[in-house]
Amino acid sequence: MKITVTNVYNNTAMQGSNLKKGHGQSFFIETESTKILYDTGLNGKDLFHNFALMNISSSTIDYLVFSHGHYDHTGGLEELLRLRKSQNPLLTIAHPSILESKKARGKKFWFSYKYDIGMPKIEKKPLKKLKFKFVETPYQITPWLYTSGVVLNREERDGTSERLIHKEGRKWVRDPMLDDLSLVLKTKKGLVLICGCCHAGLLNVLKQVAENHKDEKIHSILGGTHMVAFTGDEVTHVGDILESRYGTPQLYLNHCTGNHIIEQLKARFGENIVKPCHVGTQLSFDY
Repeated sequence: MKITVTNVYNNTAMQGSNLKKGHGQSFFIETESTKILYDTGLNGKDLFHNFALMNISSSTIDYLVFSHGHYDHTGGLEELLRLRKSQNPLLTIAHPSILESKKARGKKFWFSYKYDIGMPKIEKKPLKKLKFKFVETPYQITPWLYTSGVVLNREERDGTSERLIHKEGRKWVRDPMLDDLSLVLKTKKGLVLICGCCHAGLLNVLKQVAENHKDEKIHSILGGTHMVAFTGDEVTHVGDILESRYGTPQLYLNHCTGNHIIEQLKARFGENIVKPCHVGTQLSFDY
């Protein structure tokens, strides 16, 4: 069986294409019998522009999976619900806290402020087109696709910050991003880790995935890794672990990884390992 993974929304698009780029993330994962959408990007109209060029119908999607509750990964949901014609509720897999209010701290001159970065508010009627399956432990979606589960063990640097906050009681505090959820695709060549933002930290997620799927090689890593604020030394450390512990998997990084981080990894591993992942990038794997 062949599994195809297509990047349908991202900060960069393939040159020479009419595909639209935008801040955020979305992957379309499909076999002949199953279609899964992972995240919906920031702008639903741009997402559906890309769907049209790729001959993707929202009504044929079997599962929707959210990597976390930030607006650049959930913003296209309203358009998805508006255009989806299927009468069957779309099974939507996410962590329970994905629906909580999330904000970011900002500062302009001497003013400090907060602004919403959580999932957009959806009217009750369109929401009936969804059937939420809230999961915290690793969850098997299909025989070949799993979620990472909540990553609590974070010995390595993660992708949270004092700027990204949620509410605990009456106080806005640093968001631990427990809703961060990556996907694990099983293939004949090994595991493919598909990340939305990887706020739990790439090395932390990899460690948990390796423990959950013992004796399985990490073949590829796709998506955002939220290393944009990492120092050069921290990126070198990530590279060291990828090489020594995981056998240098193929890297298709984008979004919040940071272009300068991708270039540093490319300088170390070369273009045969670090490859582009733009809107329109399509990868096929045998299961």
